[in-house]
Amino acid sequence: MATHREVLQWLENELFDGHLVLGQRLPSDKDLAAIFRVSRNSMRETLKILEAQGIVKLFEGQHRSILPILVREPAASAGPALQLHMATSEHPLRDIVRTRVLLETASLESAEQRHVPREELLGIMTQMDREDLGLKQFHDLYVSFHIALVKSSGNAVNVALFTALRDSIYEYTMALVGHVPLWSTTSSRIRAEHRAIVGALEAGDRTLAARLVAEHIAYQYEEAGVDPEDSRATAAEPRPLEKSAGRSRRGAKKAAKVGAADPADAPGDVDDLREQRRTSA
Repeated sequence: MATHREVLQWLENELFDGHLVLGQRLPSDKDLAAIFRVSRNSMRETLKILEAQGIVKLFEGQHRSILPILVREPAASAGPALQLHMATSEHPLRDIVRTRVLLETASLESAEQRHVPREELLGIMTQMDREDLGLKQFHDLYVSFHIALVKSSGNAVNVALFTALRDSIYEYTMALVGHVPLWSTTSSRIRAEHRAIVGALEAGDRTLAARLVAEHIAYQYEEAGVDPEDSRATAAEPRPLEKSAGRSRRGAKKAAKVGAADPADAPGDVDDLREQRRTSA
């Protein structure tokens, strides 16, 4: 286990057991290095990581020692701590997908027009339309787009939780690229679906926006022939669906856990994206 993860786990346990409180001074870098049986330099680097994550504040003590203090604001440290945990843990793909669907659909169902980050969403979509965009850049923008969608609820906790999933979502969507028949077709479909989701938000149809985003997530697996419900699959290694009639579509619907949107009620872009889905299939 990486040292920063060990220290984080230790902090969580100590806080839970009541041995530490927020704002409390921690042992020095020298003492922590002895506790965790690592070099002092290694512990200093660990503390710098935790400081960057907003979990501790560092002060210089006597004899060039570093004195860490837990931050006093739980809200300021909860998000970064969760991001650190997600970045150093390997959770089942199924759990990541289910949590993602839950957060995105709930955020869009409760979206408020004053919280919808229109300029950010439009700016990301414009960048994703660039022809010279690399695969990594595309997926980085993809995740940023979905984080912006979650901001539509105006719920800072939802945004913090979803942002913690950033690396995991990036990793598994990148991994799906190797399973799709033709990436250029897939990327065009993703762009069209993004436009349709934003169109629903602009029209004030929160229910449709939530349904479209659930379909959007689910269809990634249907198109790639990957099973998001396989408990053995990880973000880095999604597993193919069993080859049985209709299994792919059932798996996609199960992942979405919401009904399909009615094309008759959708903005103009929805018909286009459904046609692209039929073509890619």
